[in-house]
Amino acid sequence: MVADALEELRLDDRRETDRLKIILGVDYGTTFTGVSYVTSDKTSIDDIDVIRTWPGDGRPVEGNWKTPTVIAYGAENRGASRNYWGYEVRRGMASCSWTKLLLDTSAETSDYDDPSLRSAAGYSSLFHLPEGKDAQMVCQDFLTEVYRFVVGNLKMRMTPEVFDMTPIECYLTVPAIWADKARAATWEAAKAAGFGSRKFDEIRMIAEPEAAAIAALRKDLRPGSVNAAKVGDNILILDCGGGTVDITTYSIKRTFPSIEFDEICVGAGGKCGSTYIDRNFLNWMKERFGEAFENVPARRKGPGSEFMSSFEKAKQSFGTTENDSFEIYPIDMQGDFAPEAYDEDEAAVTLSRADMEELFNPVVEQVIRLVSQQVDHISHTKGKRINCIVLVGGFGNSDYLKLKLDAWCASNGDIKCIRPNFCQAAVVRGAAIRGLEGAIPGTLICRRHYGFDWGLRFKEGIDDEANAYELFGTKYCAGFMQWMVERGAELSESTHKLVSVVRAWSPGSSYVIPITLYSSTLDSAPRRREEAGITEIGTITVDFTNVDMSGFKTRTTEEGLEYRLEYKIGIDFRSDEGVLRCFCQVHGRTIGVTSISFTDLSG
Repeated sequence: MVADALEELRLDDRRETDRLKIILGVDYGTTFTGVSYVTSDKTSIDDIDVIRTWPGDGRPVEGNWKTPTVIAYGAENRGASRNYWGYEVRRGMASCSWTKLLLDTSAETSDYDDPSLRSAAGYSSLFHLPEGKDAQMVCQDFLTEVYRFVVGNLKMRMTPEVFDMTPIECYLTVPAIWADKARAATWEAAKAAGFGSRKFDEIRMIAEPEAAAIAALRKDLRPGSVNAAKVGDNILILDCGGGTVDITTYSIKRTFPSIEFDEICVGAGGKCGSTYIDRNFLNWMKERFGEAFENVPARRKGPGSEFMSSFEKAKQSFGTTENDSFEIYPIDMQGDFAPEAYDEDEAAVTLSRADMEELFNPVVEQVIRLVSQQVDHISHTKGKRINCIVLVGGFGNSDYLKLKLDAWCASNGDIKCIRPNFCQAAVVRGAAIRGLEGAIPGTLICRRHYGFDWGLRFKEGIDDEANAYELFGTKYCAGFMQWMVERGAELSESTHKLVSVVRAWSPGSSYVIPITLYSSTLDSAPRRREEAGITEIGTITVDFTNVDMSGFKTRTTEEGLEYRLEYKIGIDFRSDEGVLRCFCQVHGRTIGVTSISFTDLSG
C-alpha cells in the first residue's frame, strides 16, 4: 500500500512537470517594458516570441520590441474616460514616467548613481505620482494594463479555452543592484497586477544581467558561433538600461549540451542609465535659456513630450552619423536668443556635436568606470582575465557608447566587446529561455552582508555597562552584529542560512515576536550596530500562537513564570520567487507564519 502511494505521488510529480505551461518573460524597465512568451513544449529558443505589436496610435509602424513604461490616469486628464498606457499616451497628457527608479529609494547609495537623480525627483515633469498613489501602486497599475494586453493576446493565439487551462510561469526581470525592499515591491506589484494570480500560475524574478547572460550564451556565444565562448572564459555582462546600469561577471563551466556558468565576484552598478542623459539635457536647457525654458509647461518638455521624443531620436542617432548639429523641437520659448541656438520660426533648439558629447560623456564615463572597476577587481582578487564584454539593454544600443567602450577595451588588454543583434530585447528573451530550459548560474555571489543585532557574553572591563543586560542569570552585552552570510559569499541554488535565537518570554506577552534584519555593503562587515555602513532591511516576525510552549524550559522569577525560547530563524537567499524568504524552526520543525516587513528608508 505504501509503495503504491509513493508511486502515485511520483506519477503526480511527473504529470505536474510534464504539464503544458506558458512561459512569460517580463522586462519592466525604467523607460520601456518588453514581454516574451513560449510554451513549454517547444525545444528551440527560436520559438520564443517577443511582442512587437503594442496598442496605441503612437507606436512605430514597423513595431517595436518594447512599449514605453508610462501611464496616464483618466482622473488626471480631462476628457479621458480611462487610463492610457504605453503608446496610447498622447503628447501633452499628464502622465507617470520613470516610476521604476522610485521603487529603489530604500537602496544603499551607490557611488555610481546619477548625481542629479535626487534633485530631478522634485522636478514637476519627472517622477510624477498622482495624489494618493506611491511608486508601487503606479507600477502595479501599469503592469495591470500590460497583463490584460498579454492575456488578450494569448487568448487570441491559443483560444480562451486552452488559455484558461494552461498555467503561466512568469519570469520578471529586476536590476541586480536592486535592494531587497525594491525587489519585494516589484514582485508584489506584479502579483497584484495579475501575473501569477491564477491558481496554478507562478511568478519568479531573475536579475536582468543574468537573463542577458542566458540569452547571449544561447545565441551569440553558443558553440560554433563567431564569438563562441569556451570553458574557462570569463564573460562580463554590461546591461545599460534607461534607469540602471548593471554589471555581472560569469565564468563558463560548460557550453554543451547545456549551459553551465557561475558568477565569480560581487557585481557592480548604479542608477546611471540613459535617463541620466535626459536630465543632463534638461539642465543644459535651463542653463542655456533660463526662465524662458522653465516657464514652458511641464507637459511640453517632460518625458513623453514631443520635445523629448525629438531629443530621443537625436540620442539614438548620435554616434551613427557625422552630423555637426542636431535640431530638437518643438519648444516654444519667449526671449532674445542667438539664431544659431534657437530658431523661433521652427521652435527648435540646435545642439552642436560638442553639446551632445557634453551630455553623453558624464554618463559614458560612469559606465566605463564601472567596467574598469570590475575588470580590475577580478584581476586583483581572482587572478582572472575578462575575455569578453557583452553589451545589452536599451542604452546599450547607443553607437556612441559602443565606440567609447571599444576604445577602452582596445587599450586594456584587447578585450572583445560584442553587442548582440536587438540587444534591447536580450533581457526579455533570456527571461523566457530561463523558464524554457531552466538555465541558471550554479553559483551567485552575495552582494551584501546579512545579519542581526546580537548579544554576547559580557566581558568585564572591556564591554560598556550601558549595553549590559541579563538573560537567564547570565550577563550579556547588546549591540554586536551576527552576520548570517557575508558579502562575496557563494550562494548555491539551495543556499539558506540558519541562526539560533534564545530569548525570554512570559505568559501574557505577545506570541508574535519581531527580530530586525540588517545588511551592509562594506567590504569588511561592521562588528557593532552603532558603526557606520549598516542598513536596516526590515523586521522578521515569528508567530508562536500555535506552538506548544510546554516544550521550552522555564524558571520562576520575581515577575512570575519565564520561558526560555530556543528557535532558529532561517533565510532562503535563492528562493524560487527571487526575493528573501524567511522561516522559523522550533525543535527541528518549521512553525507558523514567518514574514518580513521591509523598512522604508526613503526619508
